Amino acid sequence: MMMTSLARKLPIPRTPTRTLLALAAFVACTTPVVAADSALKVKHGDIFTDPVGSVMDVSVVNEGQATVGAAVVTCDFTASGKAVGTASTTIYNIVGGSTGKDQVHLMGSAADAARCAISSTAPAAN
Repeated sequence: MMMTSLARKLPIPRTPTRTLLALAAFVACTTPVVAADSALKVKHGDIFTDPVGSVMDVSVVNEGQATVGAAVVTCDFTASGKAVGTASTTIYNIVGGSTGKDQVHLMGSAADAARCAISSTAPAAN
């Protein structure tokens, strides 16, 4: 006995992927993140390892007059000249003429050097 297929192609429902991508692009374009401020300078401190990974002391000097709401410092860690990972920290509310300090923690890898830079800033809320 031979059966014929009477099935027809159903329209594929529109997935929310396209909508989510459009929304993500819109948010990325309208989020108030500013390129690294020229009045901000990163200073590298000591680097050390602990049982969890590597730690880099960093500070951000605000040589300007305006308060910076947030500065993201991103560090590329290396061991014997080979990349072992990247990690970041955010330092908040750096008043003009002052210095904000923090540590960047790279989990799971022992590094002997790191290069750090300000990857983004945000203005103060007030």
